[in-house]
Amino acid sequence: MQDIEIRQKQKEVLERIRKRSTDLVRVSGLVVYLLLDTSGSMEGQNLVQAKRGAINFAEDARSKGYALGLIQFSSTATHLCEPQRDISVLNQYLERIYADGSTNMTDAILLALQTMSDRKGYRAVVIVTDGMPNSQETALEAAQEAKANGIDILAIGTDGADRDFLAKLASKTELSVKVLSERLEQGITSMAKLLPLSGKGGK
Repeated sequence: MQDIEIRQKQKEVLERIRKRSTDLVRVSGLVVYLLLDTSGSMEGQNLVQAKRGAINFAEDARSKGYALGLIQFSSTATHLCEPQRDISVLNQYLERIYADGSTNMTDAILLALQTMSDRKGYRAVVIVTDGMPNSQETALEAAQEAKANGIDILAIGTDGADRDFLAKLASKTELSVKVLSERLEQGITSMAKLLPLSGKGGK
């Protein structure tokens, strides 16, 4: 039943994207969204490291010309900030994040897709998780929709994440990474190196 409801939500999001007016003011440039798992299992050092890694990632991505947006997901997905290059603003949102709930990755991907649908230029999302989503099937379907709409997906997971799932989630296998929990900060930071300088992602 849950998967049926999720798929209905997917259809609604895609329909809204299709109905958007063609005369929308489009924002161009290099954009990357960080989709941060804040489920209950992230409590403690996982979340501390994820926040530090997010700041380091943002600084490195900014040096390559990217604006960074932030979405958190637990039982629901929440859009925290629009893509920008002001690291202090991003840090303010990160400081208020706490761990709770389940892992609704599907809604996070759909939210990123909806948010970036009126942008032109290179677009990417980096998914950070420490485990498995509520539904692997619908998360992969949402990821496929995002990729079909020109959005590159990078994924990083810790001990509880499945390597094969991360590889399927990402646009290319080499854009997926699995690290030990104690290496999460460094792992997230290193994801910026996978962002193309030219904004020409690899499909």
